[in-house]
Parts: sequence; C-alpha cells; structure tokens
Amino acid sequence: MEPSEHPFSASDSLNLIQNMIQAAKQDLSDNSFDLLLWGWLVLVSALAHYGLLQAGYARPWLAWPVLMGLGTVVAFVHGVRRGRRERVRTAQGDFMRFLWAGFGVLLLMLIGVGTAYGWGRAYPLIIALYGLGTFATGGALQFRPLVWGGAACWVLATVAFRVDFDTQLLLVAAAVLLAYVVPGHLLKNQYRRGRTL
Repeated sequence: MEPSEHPFSASDSLNLIQNMIQAAKQDLSDNSFDLLLWGWLVLVSALAHYGLLQAGYARPWLAWPVLMGLGTVVAFVHGVRRGRRERVRTAQGDFMRFLWAGFGVLLLMLIGVGTAYGWGRAYPLIIALYGLGTFATGGALQFRPLVWGGAACWVLATVAFRVDFDTQLLLVAAAVLLAYVVPGHLLKNQYRRGRTL
C-alpha cells in the first residue's frame, strides 16, 4: 500500500493551524460593519431622544423605532450578502454567531423590561449587555479596544443605576461610542491595512 501523499510533519501541522487561525481572525475583523452600523444608530438614537426630550417633544422615543427599524433592514441585507460570501465555518465564527444571537435575545427581553417597568431600570442593564458583547468579542478577536470598550460599558452601567433618565440616555451614547464606534473604526482601519490582529 503506497501513500498517495506524504504525512504532515509537526511543523507543517502547526503552520496550517496558525494560517487557519489567522484567516479566521482576518475574516472576523471585516465584521467591523456591524459594530459601526449599530454603534452609530444607537448613538444617534440616544442623542436624538435626549434632544427631543429636552425640547419638550411629546414622543421623544420615536427616534428609536425609526432608526432601529432601518438598522434591522440594513443588517439583514448585509448578513445575507455576507452569508453568500462565507467560504469556511470556524469555531470562532460560530462562537461569534451564538454570542450575538444570545445578545439579541437578551436585548429583546430588556426592551420588554423597559416597556413594562420603565426605561430607567432597563438602560443600565442594556449598557451592561453592550459591555458583555464587546468584551467577549474583543477577547475572541484578541482586539484590546473592544475589551476596554466592554469594560467601560460596565463602569457606565454602574453609574447609570444612580442617575436620572435623561443622563442615562447620554450614558447609552457614551457606551456605544466607547464600545462600538471607536473600536469599530479601529478594526476597520486595521483590516483595510491588511494587518493581522
């Protein structure tokens, strides 16, 4: 019985594994789109809600369903296109999908809490949830700005429990700026330059 190819040496196996990990990291770094999309939409929604509230508008919360509805459509279309381009499934990619799917379920539950018991109780928990998602993503990507952004969200969430609703809106804006927008732009720039994580 003749082998059709020579077996991998230990160094060949290690190189293959390292190349696969690097390819997965590079693929995931392209996912800055989601961080930027949701970061900017939440930032604008929170600031619009705050501004409309200060102006005495009767329904200042309308900024949320309008912008989040738009974001959902854009994210869905982008996700479908990304799914068509995806060639390889990785454990890291699967982890990210499950993490953010769980994030979405918990976010919907917290929206229910806000509707039933008041947004002043829900927003600190939502900020903390933002922290969990970006902290875990930063750990999986080994991208420190996301880890630091997630930790900053936890500090802001702790503060949010002690301030009034108007200030909570500003803390939501600060949270997504630190955890989504800034790291998202850094990740996008790093990806464009072709650097590894």
